Amino acid sequence: MGTGRGRLTRMALSRRRGDQAGDEPSGDGGPRRGAAGAGAGDVIRVVVRPLVYDDVPAAENLLDAAVAGRRQRRLGEEHDVLGLPGFGAWGGDELIGLATWTAERPRAELAVLAVAAGHRGHGIGGVLLEWVAAAGRKHGTHHLWLVTTNDNLDALRLYQRHAFRLVELHAGAIDDAREHKPEIPRDGRCGIPLRDELVLERRL
Repeated sequence: MGTGRGRLTRMALSRRRGDQAGDEPSGDGGPRRGAAGAGAGDVIRVVVRPLVYDDVPAAENLLDAAVAGRRQRRLGEEHDVLGLPGFGAWGGDELIGLATWTAERPRAELAVLAVAAGHRGHGIGGVLLEWVAAAGRKHGTHHLWLVTTNDNLDALRLYQRHAFRLVELHAGAIDDAREHKPEIPRDGRCGIPLRDELVLERRL
């Protein structure tokens, strides 16, 4: 994480489920201001900026609630996703979403994308995803990849809408991880058996 506040962007997000955020990075990696659901429904003001060291407590709380903590296991390895650069989305004083990435060339990993439960479905995840993509292009990264699970239908929908494609299936990877971490449930979202890891990739 950085030590300075960095550039900010402000956006308006409607609380109506299904609205798309209008804040997309511009060609130079900076954001354009936009609004979603303007004129209808409740609107919240969200600020997106780079994460800094002082954000760690809030980021840990969000990750604990959203994805079971800052240490994430994927492809047989465990990683501290807060040890990486990233961006946070703030609604007032509350951190309501974050994304971190490995900042590597020519391929970089989207290590985590998390949005607080009460703010999902309003475009925040998509905005954070595009901030990482813009940072990757500026960094000289050609491909952005990520790992998700077979039961995470909401994530698969989001990623494919943002130009990610399925490139690998690791059948039984979650079953193997469960041997090291027995608390991983056998049934995932929507009652789908939690078994496999999927790798998706996007060309930047």
